[in-house]
Amino acid sequence: MAKALERIFADGLLNHFTIKLAEQGIRQFIQVNQFMQFTSKDKLQLAELYKDQFMRIWSLLKDEEAEEGVVQQFFQKHYQHLRTFLIQTNGEELFKKYAMDPHLFWVPCEEYSADLQVSWLGLDVVDLHPPVLDLGCGPQANLVQFLRGKKIEAYGMDRQVEESEDRPFLRRMGWMESSFEEEQWGTIISHLAFSNHFTHHHLKADGEPEAYAQKYMELLRALKPGGSFFYAPSVPFIESFVDQLPEYFVCRTWITPTQQMTRITRLD
Repeated sequence: MAKALERIFADGLLNHFTIKLAEQGIRQFIQVNQFMQFTSKDKLQLAELYKDQFMRIWSLLKDEEAEEGVVQQFFQKHYQHLRTFLIQTNGEELFKKYAMDPHLFWVPCEEYSADLQVSWLGLDVVDLHPPVLDLGCGPQANLVQFLRGKKIEAYGMDRQVEESEDRPFLRRMGWMESSFEEEQWGTIISHLAFSNHFTHHHLKADGEPEAYAQKYMELLRALKPGGSFFYAPSVPFIESFVDQLPEYFVCRTWITPTQQMTRITRLD
């Protein structure tokens, strides 16, 4: 480990290395619990934390007289720093749940086939208004790839999707950090993504339901006249409000005995 750190310091790679480490760490956190949220500022904060810890352990490794107990204490403090970071970014309720039972903390995000998403959301692929945005498209962007294979202009956004030159239609970012221009999209789709997170924050003691409500309305305004927002599960606590607005039409459909999907259309 000492030699690896020496090479990083000697080549001036510490900043680059800690940024990459922070990105990887955030991906791991999200894989464990999909409801965790991190901004670009949070990523930089985590990178600075890692940078500080690398400087400290580098000093310890160079000190030949450092006792094993001191090194163990360092890693205990590092865990406390990470815990503090997660509480600052995602709230204390998160760790109260983890303290009760680590399995309650485990909320991984599943990725579904394009066929299943089309079926559950009742999508008529031929009549989708372009361009199409899949919000929370998943690392593989299955639905986006499926739609583009049918010559439909489709784009995807997800915190875990990989961007590349051969897939310029995908963006690795979270919806809360993104801005959606008015009348930009013909169709917005979000299967078990945005509305799941919205409901989670609505029920969470230290959640951010107001921020999600504002983003929800921003997404509706981003629809072109005649365009639709398809999502599941339904969020009736805000849909009852939207249903009173003259410019939108709300339609809910049962997809399982206990779950509904919603289509909100912006009227011409």
